[in-house]
Parts: sequence; structure tokens; C-alpha cells
Amino acid sequence: MQALRQASRVAARQQFRRYAHNAVEEVAKEAEVAAKEANKWKMVTYAVIPMCIGLTVLTMSNAHTHHRNVPPYPYMDYRAKEFPWGPEPLFGMPK
Repeated sequence: MQALRQASRVAARQQFRRYAHNAVEEVAKEAEVAAKEANKWKMVTYAVIPMCIGLTVLTMSNAHTHHRNVPPYPYMDYRAKEFPWGPEPLFGMPK
């Protein structure tokens, strides 16, 4: 009986060591894959940042001022009565 218990303990230890060894290998593989993925995204970032800066410079160098081209339709400036602050609108372009 004693020999049977000893044999089962030895078998349990060996099985545990196999599982532990497999788990360590799996964690090591996952860490390697994670490192490769992080390196890939770092390279993508280094490639995209200059493109974004270039696009910003191009956009800003071609910037233009916005002019208000309002046709002189008489119904657009219709006032039933004067504003309390005067004839000019509070927000907007004066006539």
C-alpha cells in the first residue's frame, strides 16, 4: 500500500512538472509575440507621424482666408425696428 501511494505521488509530481513546463513555454511564446506586435506598431507610428506632419504643413501652407460673399438681397437685411444698440447687427458683418 505504501508503495502505491509513493508511486501515485511521484506520478502526480511528474504530471505537475509537465504542465508547469508547458505553461512556462506558452507564456514565453506569448511574450515573444507581444514584443513583435509592439515593435510593429512602433514602426507604424514612426512611419505615420511624418506623413501627418507633412499633411498638416501642406494644409496650413495652402490656407486661405474666408471671405463673406453675401449677395445683396434686400430681404436678408430686413429690420422691422431698430436694434437697442444701434443700426449695426451685434454679431455679423456691418453693411
